Amino acid sequence: MLIEDWKAAGYVEGAIVLSTCNRVEIYYESQSNCPASADRLIESLLDNLEVSPRLHSKMFSLRGEAMARHLFRLASGLESMVIGETQILGQVKDAFRLATSENLSTPLLSRLFHRAFEAAKRIRSQYLISATPLSAGSAAVDFVLSQAKHILDAPILIVGAGQMAETIVAHLLHLGARQVGIYNRTRDRAERFLERHPELRIHCEGDLGTALLEAEAIFVATSASNPIILPEHLHGRKAAQWLFDLAVPRNISEQVGTLPLTHLYTIDDLRTEEMQEHTAKLISEAEVILEEVLADFVQWTQGSKLREVIALIQQSSDAILEREFANLPNTLTESERTLISQYDQHLRTTYATSIIAALREIAEPTGQTKHLEAMRAVFQHILNKETR
Repeated sequence: MLIEDWKAAGYVEGAIVLSTCNRVEIYYESQSNCPASADRLIESLLDNLEVSPRLHSKMFSLRGEAMARHLFRLASGLESMVIGETQILGQVKDAFRLATSENLSTPLLSRLFHRAFEAAKRIRSQYLISATPLSAGSAAVDFVLSQAKHILDAPILIVGAGQMAETIVAHLLHLGARQVGIYNRTRDRAERFLERHPELRIHCEGDLGTALLEAEAIFVATSASNPIILPEHLHGRKAAQWLFDLAVPRNISEQVGTLPLTHLYTIDDLRTEEMQEHTAKLISEAEVILEEVLADFVQWTQGSKLREVIALIQQSSDAILEREFANLPNTLTESERTLISQYDQHLRTTYATSIIAALREIAEPTGQTKHLEAMRAVFQHILNKETR
């Protein structure tokens, strides 16, 4: 409702609202580029949300390239408390879909968000930055072995059948583990995993409880958004058991750690200085991709703005010369009017071409848009006056 009010009042051309548990962000397009306009929207937002005054200092406003960079980092998980988490990307996509379905987006905003999705996809596919790096799978195995060296000869269960499970299985087999099983809720995926690793034992569908009780070491890494392993799953266990939860959010209930003879570890136990340095290196490499996508987007927006100004120059010059042609004296002969009309077209072309050429010479080499904004405002004003 707020965005619709802003559109009706002419404050924005369109806007996309991203609202999560710890942030509210509004990405909007407006013809006004002055800070006062942004301040007015912030005040309207604060009033609408009834935000506590103590939170006013947390508000911030970004424009242009800085705004796009923030969105790209956000969608890629680089602004999250847990670096690389993917939930935020889904929330950004949901916000975009909602705005599009309600006709609140614009071509510029659509381009912005699609490039954000592209940046996130490239970063994730090339560097596999995630809330839990794949290297953590091997580290988790090594960590549990440091606590219980004998587990390579004991039953081991991996819950999940994704890339993390592949990493864990490969490391366990490399170390000589003899009794490795894998559980996945769907049989098809479990059997596909078995095709790659025929030495494994698979569990699926209703086998989770039995598989958990039989295992001495359990590694869990699924995409579930809630705990799937609860204390009641392990109540019948009479011997020591080591569990490692690699999922974010957690897949094992914290209460499991209170059970007798149960040792529960999470990804936080792996946050060593070495892993933090590795993550920092991945982020640095990911930012190179992000800046490439950002540069392409900025170049596109500059070209788009230039095309908009060129159209305004042509439209305003046409309007001015048409007005003057209409005011020619009635005493002119038809041949004189024809000659003037022909020269009028020449003047329109010459006038517009010279301005456009100068504008390109100023704007394109430097990439600056301040001249474009000023020219757009001038020629939009002229066109508005001529077409009243």
